[in-house]
Amino acid sequence: MITINSAESALKNIYLETVVNDINTKTNPFLTMIGENTKTIAEKDARVPIRHGNDSAVAAGEEAGALPTSTEKIAEIVVPLKNIFGSFQITDKALKAAQNSPGAFASLIGGEMRNLVSIAQSNLNRMVYGNGMKRLATVDITTATQTFTVPARDASKFFVGQRISFNRLDNVPHMADVRTVTSIAVSGNVATIGIDQNVVANTVHESLFVYDVDSLGVEMNGIDSLFTPETLYNLSKADYQAIMPFEQDGGSTRTTPNPLSEDDLLDFLYNLEDHNRGMATDIILTHPVVKKALFDDLRGTRSNIDVTELAGGFKGFSFNGIPMYADVRCLPGTVYALNSDSFAMHQLCDWTWLEGEDGSILRPMSGKPVYAATLVKYAELICEKPFLQGKLTNHSPTVWRG
Repeated sequence: MITINSAESALKNIYLETVVNDINTKTNPFLTMIGENTKTIAEKDARVPIRHGNDSAVAAGEEAGALPTSTEKIAEIVVPLKNIFGSFQITDKALKAAQNSPGAFASLIGGEMRNLVSIAQSNLNRMVYGNGMKRLATVDITTATQTFTVPARDASKFFVGQRISFNRLDNVPHMADVRTVTSIAVSGNVATIGIDQNVVANTVHESLFVYDVDSLGVEMNGIDSLFTPETLYNLSKADYQAIMPFEQDGGSTRTTPNPLSEDDLLDFLYNLEDHNRGMATDIILTHPVVKKALFDDLRGTRSNIDVTELAGGFKGFSFNGIPMYADVRCLPGTVYALNSDSFAMHQLCDWTWLEGEDGSILRPMSGKPVYAATLVKYAELICEKPFLQGKLTNHSPTVWRG
C-alpha cells in the first residue's frame, strides 16, 4: 500500500535525479553548456574574482633581460545567492485513490513531476535571459496612456499596488519614475491594467517591457544583467571600463525599421572581436523574429542555412561557424554573442527537496486536504569575464508590432 512515507521515498530516490537532470540539461542550450561551481560559496554569498588587465604576463624579452611583469588586476565581486523554488501539490483524495495501485501512483506522481519540470524550465529560462527583475509583459505604447493591455493569461502577474517599470531594449527605463498599478480589469482575452501616471509614448520600433520593480534582488541575474546601464555586479562601469561587455545599437526607430541582415550580424561580430581581442564566441542567442529577418536576408542572397544540434539536443543553425539559437524568452530585437566558458552557475547545492525538521518532503497545507512539496536551489548565474560578451539591440521586424 502506498503511504506518505513511501511517496516521499519515491520523490527522493526515484524522481529527484530525473527531475534535476531535465531542468539542468533540457531548459536552454546555453544553460546546458555552462558549468557549475560550489567552490566560490562563502556562507550565503558567491565571492568571485573578475580578472582583467593581464596583457603583459606573457611577453618576449632579452636573453638576460627582465622577466615580464603581470599587470593583472582583480575585482572581487560578492553576489548573494538567489532562492529558486519549484512547488507542486497533491490532494489527499488523489493519494488515497492511488494507494492500492502502484501503477496509478506512478502515473499520478509522474504527471506532477512532468508539470513541475515544465514550470521550472519556463521560469528558469526566463531568468537566464533576464536582468535581475521579473519581466511581466511586453507592451506597445504608441501614444501617452494611463492604461495598457496584456493577454488575459498574464493578468495574474499583476496586482493593485504593484510597482512597475517600463524598460527599453537597452535596459534603460523608458521613464525616470516607476508606475503603480491601480486597477486590473479582465474582459474576454484581454486584461486592461490601470496605473497612477501616464506612460510616455514609445518612439522606437520595438515594444516596451514591463518589469516588477520590487523583484530586483530576488530574481537570478541573467545574461541581460551584464548590460545594465551603470553598474555590473555592484561595480561602477565608469571605474571598471576594462571588464565591461560590448554593446551595439542597430538603430531602429518607429519610422526607420532595421531588420537584421547578414552584413549587420557580421559587422557586430567583427566589432565584438575587436573589443574582446579575438577571444572566441561560442553561441549566439536571439529572438525568433530576429532569426526570421536574418533568414529572409540569407534566402535573398541564396546563402546556405546550416541546421545544427546544440548542447542538450536543441536545434539551431550555424552562422559564421557559430551555433545560433532562437528563443521567445530572449528580448525581441536583440542578439547576444557569448563565450559560455566564462559563465558558471555558482550554487550552494543542486536542486533538492525542501525538508521539514523531521525530514519530511510532503507537507500538509494548513486548512486544506492537500500535500505540497518544494524543490529548492540556492544559486546565481555569474560571468567571470564580462568583456567577452556582446549585445546587439534594436534590430526590429519590418512592421511595427502592435
